[in-house]
Amino acid sequence: MTMKEEVITQNRLIPGNQVTTARSTGSHRFIRSIAMMMLAVMSHLMSAQDVKINTNMVIEADGTVRLDNGATVWNDLMVFPDATTKGGSNPPEWGTTFKRNAGGTSKGVYLWMFAPNQEEELHFTVQIPHDYKEGSDIFPHVHWTTASGTPSGSNVVWGLEYTLIALGGSFPYTVTILSGSVVPECGAPSGTGQHLISPFGPVNGAGLGISSILVCRLFRAAGDAADTFPNDVGLLGFDIHYEQDTQGSREQWTK
Repeated sequence: MTMKEEVITQNRLIPGNQVTTARSTGSHRFIRSIAMMMLAVMSHLMSAQDVKINTNMVIEADGTVRLDNGATVWNDLMVFPDATTKGGSNPPEWGTTFKRNAGGTSKGVYLWMFAPNQEEELHFTVQIPHDYKEGSDIFPHVHWTTASGTPSGSNVVWGLEYTLIALGGSFPYTVTILSGSVVPECGAPSGTGQHLISPFGPVNGAGLGISSILVCRLFRAAGDAADTFPNDVGLLGFDIHYEQDTQGSREQWTK
């Protein structure tokens, strides 16, 4: 064994190939120690402040995931027509069958049917949910269809009268908005029984928070000059699109 093959350390003979291994092992241990120290520091920092994943997503100090800017998503606040009441002065008709089976022998299914010659209405309340992005506008709209005839897409006018207030506030006077169009995604109405959506304009969300309440009257504005479709229309649903920026709220009554 030559001097090149041996290293004398503390009166011991260590083969040269083991020296390289020992140095490598020590280097790895050093790197691991540094990595563990960095992880500990990062963990401490992350637990003490908000952490931005990118410009649109934040993990808050308490672990809440918040979506910002373009990362917010749309959600649907739905009101089912069969859950509304008939309390209005002119409720729509329920007794007419909307569709039966192909042979016409089934009992069929029903919708609230709104007449073309008088203003008919339904009443309901809506509560803004806890995943709502506070202060953002909300977008109510109506899903509807026909049992006979083909509308033009602009000759059925829906109306929404509402009053809206945040938690702790006092309800103001009502506001009425109308919709006489269908969203482009529906395409041009082309037949009977087509699923159509009429959007109302956005409702200003300034000052609104979770648990805000809308008290609503939904009606077909049969007296409006633009409502010229001569047949009944069936209400499929009413809902509100809203921006969502969390999975819920951090507290029961506050966001």
